[in-house]
Amino acid sequence: MEDGIPEFDFSDLVADAGNKAKEEHVVVEGAEDEDLVLVEKPSSDVSLNRAFRESPVPFQGLSRVPKKRDPHVVHLLKRISLQSTITCIIIPLFSLFKITLSRPEGGNPGLLYFFGFYMVLSQISLFGGYHRFFTHQSFHAHVGLQIAYAILGGSCGLGSILDFSGQHLAHHRHQDTERDPHSYNVYGWLFSIWGHRLFLGNRKSRKAISECQDTILSTSKMVRGKLQQGDKDQLVQPPNHDILKLQHENYLLLLFTTLLVIPCLVAFYCRVPYWTAIFYLGFVRMSLIQQQWLLLGTLAHVKNFPFATQPFSDTRSAINLPLTFIFQFLLFGEANHNFHHEFPSDSTNGTRWYHWDPSKWSIYLFHQIGLTDHLHVTDKQQVEKCRIQQRQKLLDQQRSKLKWGISIDKLPSMTPQQFTELAKQQYANNKRALVVIEGIVHDVTPFIHSHPGGTALVKISIGKDATQAFNGAVYLHSQAARNLLATMRIAMLSSSEQVENTVWEIRMLQRSQDKQRRNNRQVTYTQKNHYAAGAA
Repeated sequence: MEDGIPEFDFSDLVADAGNKAKEEHVVVEGAEDEDLVLVEKPSSDVSLNRAFRESPVPFQGLSRVPKKRDPHVVHLLKRISLQSTITCIIIPLFSLFKITLSRPEGGNPGLLYFFGFYMVLSQISLFGGYHRFFTHQSFHAHVGLQIAYAILGGSCGLGSILDFSGQHLAHHRHQDTERDPHSYNVYGWLFSIWGHRLFLGNRKSRKAISECQDTILSTSKMVRGKLQQGDKDQLVQPPNHDILKLQHENYLLLLFTTLLVIPCLVAFYCRVPYWTAIFYLGFVRMSLIQQQWLLLGTLAHVKNFPFATQPFSDTRSAINLPLTFIFQFLLFGEANHNFHHEFPSDSTNGTRWYHWDPSKWSIYLFHQIGLTDHLHVTDKQQVEKCRIQQRQKLLDQQRSKLKWGISIDKLPSMTPQQFTELAKQQYANNKRALVVIEGIVHDVTPFIHSHPGGTALVKISIGKDATQAFNGAVYLHSQAARNLLATMRIAMLSSSEQVENTVWEIRMLQRSQDKQRRNNRQVTYTQKNHYAAGAA
């Protein structure tokens, strides 16, 4: 067709492409992952199509070049994180051995006071600043307070804010999966505590951490843009983008300052040896705080930990550790981990005001002096909803294990006449005892000889409606008796026609009628007396 799309000859294009290179990487089916296969290109005078078409054996002349793989030891060494290994493995082990094998020397009460003060500030900066503010953004903080959090939190040796927050957010997003950087259930307790500080982790977890870091940076950058467009003088704000970047880029210098320079200044003031101050204020303090955080990430995810609870959700491994006060003290107020994973943006870590939580108290204190604002506290109704839903879930699990009988909506139906005929026939032929109670047909044969009131009472009710007798005419049965009766359901009556009542129901009806007649006579007699008295 003249107006049709003109045909295009691709052979020249392919030939030109073949002339540009002599070799090309081709993926061959059956080759191992990442193996490289070299394909020799035909010369310029033969097109690529013709070369492959005329080849007697497909891909003849191809050679597989296997990728060089490092020895296992070299591969492990490449995956070691040098900075984290020094700060989280070597220094803590050195501190432990030195304290265990040698006596403390050169200290004084002034150094001890500085040690306690420096450690508490570092703990608050890590758990309240690094964790609750920078990672979960559970409140807004003054820029000056953010700088203090960045400096003192960085002194704990767990990495920059971006490193710490990226890893922790990945833990929350991908808990109990391979993308969780330190999952106890996937990698075991040793890797969960220290292994993830020694090695870089697998590609999935590294990618998850990188994605979380990008999220933190993009969020802080967006907030910075909004502040620049609005109130530039607002100092109490979400995580500051410039502080995040500056601290990340200068983290080694910050670590050097907090581990060596500050302890040396304290040593000069307290007149103690420099090495003593560096060891206790730098290494020991950092190691103790690290172990608090690392133990929290492991112990709080041991789902079968003795006496641990999961009051808000058991879909994941986070638990509330037992002996609340002891573990709250040891883990600096973070032992209610099941609460934290359900409400991660809460500025507190528990449902009771008296729970040991120094980070919460420090945030409230800073709020009173105007250094923090927009404190997020989960509504109590939301907390109770989760608690009740979890209780209901456990109850449903227990209920499903019990025998409750056939559901009423699944029972077959029969008319009262059919029931009467069936009851007589079954008792005559098979000694089965069928009784109606509250419109439901029950086969009470298994229980007839165990009935506390004797077999006679049951036999008299066979083929009849024993509702009134069951509900108080003879005896008002307990809930346990009703649960047992429910397991004996076999059918339900399909119409409102009455089934023959038992003798107790007939007698009760007669007594009720007699009582009504006596009451009527009494009323008539009383009226006559009053009338006579009035006439007199």
